[in-house]
Formats: sequence, structure tokens, C-alpha cells
Amino acid sequence: MSEWETSISSSGEDAVVRGELLEDVMDMDFADAIWLVLRGEEPSDGESEIFNTILSSCIDHGIGNPSTVSARTVQSGGNDMNASVASGVLALGDKHGGAIEGAMEMLQQEDGAEEIVEGCLDRGEKLPGIGHKVYDEEDPRAEKIFEKAEELGIAGEHVEKIRRIQEEFAERKTRLVINVDGAIASVMSDLGWEPELGKGLFIIARTPGLVAHVREEMDEEDFRREEGEYIGD
Repeated sequence: MSEWETSISSSGEDAVVRGELLEDVMDMDFADAIWLVLRGEEPSDGESEIFNTILSSCIDHGIGNPSTVSARTVQSGGNDMNASVASGVLALGDKHGGAIEGAMEMLQQEDGAEEIVEGCLDRGEKLPGIGHKVYDEEDPRAEKIFEKAEELGIAGEHVEKIRRIQEEFAERKTRLVINVDGAIASVMSDLGWEPELGKGLFIIARTPGLVAHVREEMDEEDFRREEGEYIGD
């Protein structure tokens, strides 16, 4: 039977993470250590600053979303922290948390804004990273990320592309905000990240929020039940 092989890390007295001694990694900011383990290199100062902003932007966003409701509901059934948080992570999908990956794929394809919007409209699909159920004028999280990326000189062709997509969609149908997923997707694409890590970024960022909600739910009355209405014959 073959052994597991990895270029990510080792264990023991001389443990390393992506070639860096674990003891040295322990001196790094947590966001920088996350960048290192995912990318295999340390971030520059600008990359470190924008990455910290991006992770913090997703740490939590209210109680009513699918992942938080799932985590708290499972906890109310008397489960352990790990099971409850895992249920929240499992609730992350293409319509909640997964849009970063889809938006990165959209932005990194060769088609221009006009072709992308036309294709989505023809197929009756939503544009990942565009639109939000709460924000009508702008998503303040997205605007903060864009502002920081501009200040750091990081915003590039993918940030410009998602703005063109937004404008193209507004001309053809209606104006929608660029949401936080779209902002993250465009900035991370400008930083050279691959779409396959898009959903992983959201999982990493949202998990502390899920832990906080699960801990809060532990102090609530057991077995949270919502009212339902039978509409069958």
C-alpha cells in the first residue's frame, strides 16, 4: 500500500509548513500563515493587508443565512461543537458562499463582459458575484475591499472586468450591486488565485462566526423547533 505524500507540511521536531519551520510560522500573523499554506509562499505586505481584509469581511453576516441556521439548529438538538459547525459548513453551497468560485471562473475565462452577460441571460442563469438580497445600492463590504485594493495597487483587469459586467447587465436588464463574493473573486483573481480555492476561502473565513453562533446556542433552550404549516390534502 502506497504512503501518503504531500508538499504541504511535515510533523515532528523539525516540522515544516510549505518549507518554513513551524516555529517560524507560529510567529506569523494568522492570515499570512493561511496564505502560506494555501499558496506555498509568504504574501507581500500588500497581499497580506488585502487578504486580512477579505477574510474579515466574511467572518459573519447575521443569523438568518443557511449556514448559521443549520449550525444552530443542529446544536439545539444536543450535538457537539464539531458536529454543529460541520453542519454549517455543509450548508455552504453555490447560492451561499460558493459564488466566489463561480465568479472567479467567470472572470478568468477569455470571454468579455458582453459575451458573459449575453450568455447568462440566454441561459436564464444568474451572474455569480452580482446582486444581493439585502443591499440595493451597494454592498459596503465589497466597496471596502475595492477601496483597499485600489489603495494598495492590487486592483487590476479582473476588478475592471466585473465592473464592466455590472454595467453591461444594467444596460441589458437592471442594475445590481457587486456583492462581497464578486469583490473577493475579482481581487483574488488579480492576485493570481485559482477558482478551486474560492469556496475554501469562504469556509476559512466564516468558520469563526459559526463557532461563535454555536457557542451562543449552547446557552439556549434545547431543541429549537420552528412552526410549520401543513398544506397537503
